[in-house]
Amino acid sequence: MFPSPLWWTTSERRSQLSRASTLPATRPLPRLHRLAPKVFYGWFVAFGCGLLSFVVVGIGFYGLVVFLDALVAEHGWDRAQVAAATSLYWVVTGLVGIPIGRGVDRFGARGFLLAGVLVMALALVGIGRVTAPWQIFPLYVVLGIGFSLAGSIPSGAIITRWFSARRGMAMMLAHTGVSLGGIILVPLFSGWIATHGLAVAVDRLAAILLVVSLPMIGFVLRSDPRSHGLEADGGQAISAEETQTSRPRPGPRSQADILRSPAFRRLAASFGLMLFCQVAFAMHELAFFRGRIGPELAALAVSATAGGSLVGRLVVGSFADRMDRRPLAAALFLLQAVMVALAASAEGTTALLVAAAGFGFTIGNIFLFQSLLVAELFGAASFGTALGLLQLVSQIASGLGPLALGLLRSAHGAYEPALFWLVGGACGAAGIVLTIRQPGEERGRETSVSG
Repeated sequence: MFPSPLWWTTSERRSQLSRASTLPATRPLPRLHRLAPKVFYGWFVAFGCGLLSFVVVGIGFYGLVVFLDALVAEHGWDRAQVAAATSLYWVVTGLVGIPIGRGVDRFGARGFLLAGVLVMALALVGIGRVTAPWQIFPLYVVLGIGFSLAGSIPSGAIITRWFSARRGMAMMLAHTGVSLGGIILVPLFSGWIATHGLAVAVDRLAAILLVVSLPMIGFVLRSDPRSHGLEADGGQAISAEETQTSRPRPGPRSQADILRSPAFRRLAASFGLMLFCQVAFAMHELAFFRGRIGPELAALAVSATAGGSLVGRLVVGSFADRMDRRPLAAALFLLQAVMVALAASAEGTTALLVAAAGFGFTIGNIFLFQSLLVAELFGAASFGTALGLLQLVSQIASGLGPLALGLLRSAHGAYEPALFWLVGGACGAAGIVLTIRQPGEERGRETSVSG
């Protein structure tokens, strides 16, 4: 059966939420809850995370593609230098993810989100005023720190605590903002650069980032439903006294315990390899399509990728909670391999745009499944720590991807043969993700073998 629409609750949940209003809670819900008191507040949180992702990831991921071209075109700098700064950006986001993840698990997410958007805004203003190539590198370090502070670790931790049974649907809503950021902000940003120059464009981006993010962090998002007397999914309301004594969540796991888990090592290997391939193509996508179909249609191809990402999340998110996510992830990896192969071999404009949209269908879901599998394997209490460790691997791999594709392009003399290396990598990642087992299954298997 299909689940009931997210804006409704069952009669049982309505009665439970009604009783919750008479129970003392440690903290009141934000006033926004009064607009629809019968709707589980977690859905407001999910939409708030979506708006936050719209600006944070729309700028911090899709915006990098535009930065790369704009810095080269406006200053006449070597593309390889700017691409190297982009690689450094991804490495930095991975390195700082570990302390951020531990901090989020210990102190909650909102403070990290606030610091992140402020740091990102500062870095954006600086990027618009660079006068020498070396200045890009420290600014990209600052931008990477801000992006990691305000990105998937804290927002994913919030969603993981508010949802369990419907976590896939909630994550899909939150990640939908990423796609909208690519659809709306990329052409808007590109138009501002063409009309007013890079400095004005990034100042406007920084203003949009602050205007959208600060109200979400201050007035909508809350880190944990239990601090408001609620359970995940709104399935059960609890009193303040019961908040500490009701059925416990799985306890946090140490970094060493997570690192020793075969599930984590396979997760890191599969997503590290997959994101190496995915980000490599994404960062070179505009340049690749410009060489094939011209600048105007190349911009349309990037928008098609963002549009495909939105559609992909809506489609896959609608049933991700009802299926084993490991084979679903493998299927997405293989589909991306097919789309990149199509882009490398297609001749007509229509086929290339289909490849761009199909690549987008997978790109958003692969980021989504990284968070979903971390939550499934390691639980809410260890989500930030586990995702921070995973991002150390996957973001460094992401940073190396654009550099590697650039070197392969130089070695082959064209993008087309170089892209088939990415196809092979995606197929390998699909095979690895299918071998992941739950940590409990690992221990059970070890016990049975030793017995």
